[in-house]
Amino acid sequence: MKTKIYDLLSSVKLTVTLFLVIAASSIFGTIIEQGLTPDKYRQIFGETFFHVLKFFNIFDLYHSWWFTFLLILLSVNLIACTLKQIPRVAKITIKSGKKIDDSLFTSSQIMNTLYFKEPQSDIEKRVSLFLKSISNSLTRVSNNGVFYYFIEKGKFSRFGMILVHVSVLFIFAGGLIGAIWGFGGQMNLVEGGKSDTVYLFGNEGTKKLDFYVACDNFSLKYYKNGIPKEYKTVLTIINEDKEVFKSVIRVNHPLTYKGFKFSQASFGVAGAYNFRVKVINMTTKEENLLTLDMMNKVPVSGNDLSFAVARFESDYMGQGPAALGVLIKPGEEHDIFWLNKNSPIQRGDYVFMLNDFDIVYYSGIQVNKDPGVILVWIGFILIIVGFISSIFFEHIRVWVRVSTEKEGCEISIAASTSKNKDIFKEKINRMITEYLEGETA
Repeated sequence: MKTKIYDLLSSVKLTVTLFLVIAASSIFGTIIEQGLTPDKYRQIFGETFFHVLKFFNIFDLYHSWWFTFLLILLSVNLIACTLKQIPRVAKITIKSGKKIDDSLFTSSQIMNTLYFKEPQSDIEKRVSLFLKSISNSLTRVSNNGVFYYFIEKGKFSRFGMILVHVSVLFIFAGGLIGAIWGFGGQMNLVEGGKSDTVYLFGNEGTKKLDFYVACDNFSLKYYKNGIPKEYKTVLTIINEDKEVFKSVIRVNHPLTYKGFKFSQASFGVAGAYNFRVKVINMTTKEENLLTLDMMNKVPVSGNDLSFAVARFESDYMGQGPAALGVLIKPGEEHDIFWLNKNSPIQRGDYVFMLNDFDIVYYSGIQVNKDPGVILVWIGFILIIVGFISSIFFEHIRVWVRVSTEKEGCEISIAASTSKNKDIFKEKINRMITEYLEGETA
């Protein structure tokens, strides 16, 4: 029973099936947008189908229990396949091929037999040159007057595919750890402000950091056509009321601290101050320039009439920036109206126009933590090493037996390679011609 379970778990068919199911699931997860609100999903799929999809956690597919189970099962399958391969590979590579069995010269991939009338000592010199042209790891042993030679090259290349299997396990493990314990979200920091709260993507709530992130400065540059050219933020990490780290971040140049990555993601207008409002008395033609901050009441032309700004919109009704003005007169109801920039509006005997203001920006900082990323990087390194080892290197073994015959010597050659048998056979034949039969000899 245990053998059957092990054979099933180490089956290549299971590997292919799991890869196909995971690939199909990933396509499904791409088609259905992830992280929307429940109401939005109800609107798209309807109440009944919504509950079916919710049961299988399709709306957060890559964190669902069944997708995680598929990844774990594939990991177990790869482990079983790897364990099944290790004894065979170890037998070929770790156990020495120096122990020569005469059966090798009748059962190997490549075999050849030559006869020479020269003295055995001369023949052995030729054999040494022949083998050293392949590898310097030459071993020579004798048994009852028969001499055996052995060379080996690239034996560890056989571990290439095992490294590939192990690399996939590292990548899966890193992905699972990141999915379970990692998170992604955003902080919107105003210049001079600080926060320790990350708002998670997908309306998944908030995450408290054990330190504060402060925005010391935000700067923005524009092209001549008004499109933002560059925006960057000076961030300071504050831990236990001490500034421990400061860095400038911009797009594609994040800050990393304690495994958290802080990236410049967006910006926006958080508010405005220092409003300059021109006031014209239509009766006296007197003009005044009021300078005021939010909710700061100032008198108009020295009388009992006052004006204040109660609210600011960076793009009010698609018509650009505007301030909500409040005209205050004792004993009367407040007169509230919107002031678009450079658009005069008359209220009673006065005309008001918003001339200018100073903007306060917020910097949108994307925050990510992926504790499994180091395992993913190890996996990628191993998979590169494994593929290079498997594709560009081969395990070569050559055995030569030199025995004395009545009229000379007999040379028996046996060889094997992990790949490209026909090409290697041609190479061996050329080298036999060159070193044992040709001019080099």
